[in-house]
Amino acid sequence: MAKAPAAADRTEAEARVIDKPAARAVERADVQNLLCCYREAIELAADPPPSRRTPFEPMTRLLCRVRPTWGLQRMVVEDIRSRIALIDRRYCLRLALEEDDGNDSDDREQLSKFAASLPPPRARLWVALPLLCIIAITQALLALVLLGQENASPELDKVLKDLTAAVDLNPANLSETFHTLLHSNPKVTALVVGMLTLSGYLVWRPLLSAFRLKRMIFNMPGAINGRGAGSELGKRAQRLNVHEEEDRLFAKLGMRAPSDSALDLRVKGALVAICVALAVLMFTPPDADAAIGAFFLIVAMARLPWLVREWRRRRLRTDLVTSHVAADPAPPP
Repeated sequence: MAKAPAAADRTEAEARVIDKPAARAVERADVQNLLCCYREAIELAADPPPSRRTPFEPMTRLLCRVRPTWGLQRMVVEDIRSRIALIDRRYCLRLALEEDDGNDSDDREQLSKFAASLPPPRARLWVALPLLCIIAITQALLALVLLGQENASPELDKVLKDLTAAVDLNPANLSETFHTLLHSNPKVTALVVGMLTLSGYLVWRPLLSAFRLKRMIFNMPGAINGRGAGSELGKRAQRLNVHEEEDRLFAKLGMRAPSDSALDLRVKGALVAICVALAVLMFTPPDADAAIGAFFLIVAMARLPWLVREWRRRRLRTDLVTSHVAADPAPPP
């Protein structure tokens, strides 16, 4: 009689095992091809060939020499590092839920070895360097404005001096400066926003050439067109086709491919913000000039639709490529 409860417990345990949901069917994923593409992408970034095709070979060589590629290899390496981290976390989830396809552990080991072969991440000082440059440029612009405002109103002079103290990274000055800006003339606020935006534009604009080359190397949607499609870099990037290989692997892992970065659109959008700030500056008395203000406002409004359209087109192309790759039938084993 004492064995009856044990038998009942076994029956309940067996029922739970029977009722356990079956493991999800997963496609076999292999990271080997993607890692090979990543290696070739890093080699392309180390010594990029011409990215523009011109009728004259000397002109092509000249454009290749004067083209700034500062930070190109670092951009490529950091993008690859972030994608490897995403894939590795997905493999961890599949292994934890017993949804692996039998080679997930080996794939994780390959990912780990490849990540170890990448150059080490930059120190935190390098990450903060753009912010420090923006602050330095803003200080220089404010100094120029102060030199030209010797006969300015006391309110404007006080706000500019408070902002100069704020960009010294002294937290004690921030609250007072923000309070002054919120309760000051809109002309002053527009001037401050314009100078900060201009500083950011001057810092990030030299990196746009390298960012464009990085998008070409990864063959991101819309990155290779026009004269770039017939260039040596464009042809090699299209043969390599890193983006499609990424989409294929992410689709097999049941993930959505990471979205394309919009650094170039943000930097170009800074010009719109600068034009809007200048328009507010011109519309606000004293010394208002409606004609010049209207000009800057028209320039900003003319540029803004293009930025929105380009951003939506880039997102749409990424979605179409991802959907197309996900819909492709898996190759036979």
